[in-house]
Amino acid sequence: MRRNLHIVGCPRSGTTLLAEMMSTCFAVDGSSEHEESIFKLAPHADGLYVSKKPNDILWLHRLLDRDDSLHAIAMIRDPRAVVCSIHSGHPGMYFCNYPVWKRAEKALRRIRNHPRVLVVAYEDLVASPDAVQQNIQGAFPFLRVVHPFSEFHLHARSSQKSINALGGVRAVDQGRSKGWLNHLPRLKQQLDRHPGMGEDIVRYGYESDDGWTRILDCVEPQVFPCRYSDRGEWLKYLEQSLRYNGKIRRYLGQRGL
Repeated sequence: MRRNLHIVGCPRSGTTLLAEMMSTCFAVDGSSEHEESIFKLAPHADGLYVSKKPNDILWLHRLLDRDDSLHAIAMIRDPRAVVCSIHSGHPGMYFCNYPVWKRAEKALRRIRNHPRVLVVAYEDLVASPDAVQQNIQGAFPFLRVVHPFSEFHLHARSSQKSINALGGVRAVDQGRSKGWLNHLPRLKQQLDRHPGMGEDIVRYGYESDDGWTRILDCVEPQVFPCRYSDRGEWLKYLEQSLRYNGKIRRYLGQRGL
């Protein structure tokens, strides 16, 4: 039987880590070297293929109800960590911002209750990797464990692009979950510009209330270079939506759906 397990989520939410864990620690018939959009995958005749492309979360709802062979894991991560994350492939700048996180979060809400979708929190993955692996296997019974997630670093054969995204292959730990504490001027700027981030932090249980913001009281906000613009980009998103309409039609047509 043909199955594709696609990993999506906001950029810098742990999609690379989970994709590498999946292809290393479960028995799979094929996997992406690094990022591979669902729209670039040629239909394979049989077996399980694991792929990942974070921003595909924006369009996945239009494929899941038509393609029974498609399964997905959607990653979610504390927006403070996302906006303060730096990708080694893009030195000298932050990689993501709150509007990008929010767009992905809205897309996640559209698919999170689908029977072939599992939502995984980055914080759970790094705190209890083997428990998360069990949850994944429970959600997708066709998976067979070959290594525990906690031993991923001992068996990984990651590409250089994946190593760059991960910041190196090493044992999973919780250390980076609070890495945003080292980037308070960036965080203060994002929170001042996008107050809704504070509401989402509480809504998703990362904090019980807004008391945590007291650590920012004496912090001066600072604008830093970022791969994504903080400005509204509705024209860009409109063009992107029109372009992906064509990609969705081709995807479904290739599979006779």
